[in-house]
Amino acid sequence: MIHRYSRIFEKTSAAIGALSLLAFVLPTLVVEPPAPDWLEMAASGAGAASASENKPDTTAPASDDDQVFAFFVGNPIYYRSTFNLQRPDGTDLTLKGLGWDGDALYFPIDGGVRFMRWRGQTGYMLEHLHNKAIARLGRGAHGRKLRYPVVEEVAASGTWKGEPAPKRILLADLFDRLEFTHGHNMLFAAGLLKLASPMASVRPYLGLGGGVAFPHTEVWFKGEPRATRTYEYQYAGPAMQGVAGLELKVGKVSYFLEYKFSYAWIHGALTGERSWQNWDVFGDLWRQFRRWSKGEKPKHGDFQTTLGAHQILLGIGYRRAVPPKQ
Repeated sequence: MIHRYSRIFEKTSAAIGALSLLAFVLPTLVVEPPAPDWLEMAASGAGAASASENKPDTTAPASDDDQVFAFFVGNPIYYRSTFNLQRPDGTDLTLKGLGWDGDALYFPIDGGVRFMRWRGQTGYMLEHLHNKAIARLGRGAHGRKLRYPVVEEVAASGTWKGEPAPKRILLADLFDRLEFTHGHNMLFAAGLLKLASPMASVRPYLGLGGGVAFPHTEVWFKGEPRATRTYEYQYAGPAMQGVAGLELKVGKVSYFLEYKFSYAWIHGALTGERSWQNWDVFGDLWRQFRRWSKGEKPKHGDFQTTLGAHQILLGIGYRRAVPPKQ
């Protein structure tokens, strides 16, 4: 069986995700040396000195000690991935080369919110990224009709309900839904580094961080009863991201354009459960951790895949300058 030690993987990746958040949330403290005391000007030059003291010091670097609260939108472009499926009915199936679509403009719109904290050249960022990922079954998010539907056929190996799987399988013959559409959600923390800029109002930056993936898992099998449908938020594994962005500061407003690469290792449970409420992420995750604490295995099996994506983000935020410590 693929992923024989899946329970160990889930608990280990949970710990890794939590530690990655703590590692990046703690900011780097930059201690600057005190400014030197200047000698008083001679009495004969007092008038000229007074005039010069009233002029701003143009040689001093612009302050970059601030906080930014922002939201953004984007459109993920996914890599193809391998999908491994295990069920207690004799299914141990591997599907190769699955394509995923984002359906970014269909509600809820893909994007996220973030908090950035800068201290000079370095900083950190906390972020919730919400994307959608939908397998190509000829429908969009939540089963909506598409003008130009694509039904994908992929390579297969292993067994399906105890029988050898065909070499090629039409995804729509296996699934009614295979998607993460109330969110392929990821919670990230990242360290940031400011790059050199010719303008004080422009801040180019790079970032690297880690976190956790908690998608809303929707897996419905073709022709099977509603009791086998999984429709709930789940902690699914660790995730990472890299960013390269350009921020424009205009007064208290920040605009930014950013490239983001994200990658998540998804290990989902086929529970046959529905969310307690449509948006009850906390209730679903609590129910999942209770299952783990009791050592319960998912009723209908589990699956593993990866979701790696490139995207361009556009965002706007409120910038708050932080006064230096006296």
